[in-house]
Amino acid sequence: GRVGSEMCIRDRGQSARKALMEGCVPQHLGVAHVRRDEIIQQHTRPLAQEMFSNIDSTSAILVLDGTYIYIQKSGNYTFSRRSYSLHKHRPLLKPMMIVSTTGYIITVLGPYLADAKNNDSSILNHSIQSNTEDIKRWIQEEDVFVVDRGFRDSESLLQDLGITVQMPAFLQKGQKQLNTEEANCSRLVTKV
Repeated sequence: GRVGSEMCIRDRGQSARKALMEGCVPQHLGVAHVRRDEIIQQHTRPLAQEMFSNIDSTSAILVLDGTYIYIQKSGNYTFSRRSYSLHKHRPLLKPMMIVSTTGYIITVLGPYLADAKNNDSSILNHSIQSNTEDIKRWIQEEDVFVVDRGFRDSESLLQDLGITVQMPAFLQKGQKQLNTEEANCSRLVTKV
């Protein structure tokens, strides 16, 4: 009957997930699947090196940003509530992408629920503090994290680790727009 087929589908789904997590994912995703020097030498654009660090630098330049995976509304009330995004007005999950400047995906953190507790800064802070995927061993002082303003609450944590944070400039109090240099130079990081 129907219950038997649902169990069979669930078992097959769990089997497929287990096979992916044991065989495929560790070889193609996560900070352990790729060496730092490979990212620096093969997956860093020269323009990024010139903009964010020295040309012969041994710094990894990583681009971080949260993204969305839209999902159907769940019948589980608690999950439904925590996965509903007030910003996007629909249920979703939030993975955090960490990529090289060529777009090579180094790892995906999460997914996290869409509630207010999981903004970009809190996801990154949690991942570093809990050392998700042993990320603290992979990153080093002088590495560069290119982020948007959603990471402003992570800036001090990253700087304590010796990470250089590259973030677009903020408008100063009373300022209506950035001047040409500020608007076009992503090297500017204005303190919050």
